[in-house]
Amino acid sequence: MSQNNAENGGVFINGKGQVIELLRKMDGADKAKLLKNLRLRNPTLAKELTESCLSFESIWDLDDECLKAVVCQIKPAILGLALSLVHVKNQRRALALISRDMAMKAFEIMQKDLTSNRSECFRAQQKILELAINLQRNRVIQFY
Repeated sequence: MSQNNAENGGVFINGKGQVIELLRKMDGADKAKLLKNLRLRNPTLAKELTESCLSFESIWDLDDECLKAVVCQIKPAILGLALSLVHVKNQRRALALISRDMAMKAFEIMQKDLTSNRSECFRAQQKILELAINLQRNRVIQFY
């Protein structure tokens, strides 16, 4: 819509923002198909949208090889904090991809009462997401 229309009570549309919001709500397969098609036409926009729509939950859409590339680079204490808030299935998957020693250290952290440290757990998740985004930028892993 035009600027004049927005001033007269119309709706201002933020196309990129709306696409990001839509991508965040899509399931992994549909999101991957859409971004793959967009990547063929406009790789820069596809890259920007991919990074903008990622969240910690996106980590679980990675295949085992890419997930291993991420979790192997995280300190066990940070991994344990981050995993304490996720589903048991994803905890097991992540821990199975790293060395037994690292997995045991992360599991020890997960077993602690972390209810008063939820903000630390979310910070740990954010740190892992930032690492994953950097790995994607360096073409070590690929989301979608």
